[in-house]
Amino acid sequence: MNDLVTAAALARTRAWAPYSGFAVGTALRAASGRVVAGCNVENAAYPLGQCAEANALGALVAAGERRVVEVLVMAEGPPPCTPCGGCRQRLVEFAEPSTPVHVAAPDGSLLLSTTLGELLPAAFRLPSRTVPAPADPVALVRDRAVGFGPEVGLVLGSGLGAVADRIAPIVDLDTRELPGFPVPAVEGHRGRLRLGELAGVPVACLVGRPHLYEGHPPATLAQPIRLLRALGCTRVILVSAVGSLRPELGPGTLALVTDHLDFHGTNPLVGPNDDRIGPRFPDLVDLYDPVLRRALADAARSSGTPLAEGVLAGRLGPCFETPAEIRMLRLLGADLVGMSMVPEAIAARHCGLRVLGIGVVTNLAAGLAPAPPSHAETLAQAAAAADRLATLLEAALPELARCPRAL
Repeated sequence: MNDLVTAAALARTRAWAPYSGFAVGTALRAASGRVVAGCNVENAAYPLGQCAEANALGALVAAGERRVVEVLVMAEGPPPCTPCGGCRQRLVEFAEPSTPVHVAAPDGSLLLSTTLGELLPAAFRLPSRTVPAPADPVALVRDRAVGFGPEVGLVLGSGLGAVADRIAPIVDLDTRELPGFPVPAVEGHRGRLRLGELAGVPVACLVGRPHLYEGHPPATLAQPIRLLRALGCTRVILVSAVGSLRPELGPGTLALVTDHLDFHGTNPLVGPNDDRIGPRFPDLVDLYDPVLRRALADAARSSGTPLAEGVLAGRLGPCFETPAEIRMLRLLGADLVGMSMVPEAIAARHCGLRVLGIGVVTNLAAGLAPAPPSHAETLAQAAAAADRLATLLEAALPELARCPRAL
């Protein structure tokens, strides 16, 4: 609940209450785990202002969410400042009677914990909701690709969209068409879902990925991975641009990820857990599947494609690391460094997907090259390696699709 208290407290500091002098902040937790907040806004036609709950609901809807699973209202007390009758009715349009409602004082101490149903026993809903629930992204994709069942998911990062061009397409979707989906906004990340066949294997390929440094709530980064699982994928190949901490692994190197060090400071599983998707406390032993790694290494040898391997240090970004940080990461055992893949790998393990990670080295890390790293270099080097990566994937996919869980 601390995240709700923090969000409500911040919103309350921004309240516009020159007529009543009574500032209120409200925080709502959406079904995805996202937290939104609002404050009360008064005007000269007092009391015809906007309550904090109403403004928080506006932020919820604008963020593409439609369900509220927890409410916290912060204001001076006692007595507790519960939502007014109008706001209770607004909330019941988006929440269940069992939804917890907390009322806190400005210092964060709880004054009341109840449920929406207890606050408003006479709440009603129209048979047809005024605000229709958004379409299910899984159903939307299945409607566009009737009868198609992907076996392998593929996530492509910076500058690697050319790999998707090798896929014989059945359908292409802009990820902005998928309700609640985080949309990438970084150059080199298109935000596209392609369903089709690569080397005769049915695949679902996400071209472009969202990043935590763009401001997406951590839980939303799990949504694309969970979509792949819901569509039928049993394994996922995560490919991202990485920096190299070893001078011998220069730009253009393809590297198997064998393990990771996570420095993001947060996790896509933070928040309420849905036991239908995965366990509350998943283990990460052999997260990067050893059987899939062996299959890719065998394909690389057979096709004559050089393939390195190493431990990936996952960093939040968006800035590149300092030379001192690179020296620290090397001492800790990292060989590669990047700003993606790690949250996706965790989300994949949580929902039961087997994970294969491939890093495309686009630069030597800070302090190991004459010039500092840049995003332009990342895009150029990734694009140059895309054909070799596609050839390797075509050679490996048939075996990756039929790999048993253990040899």
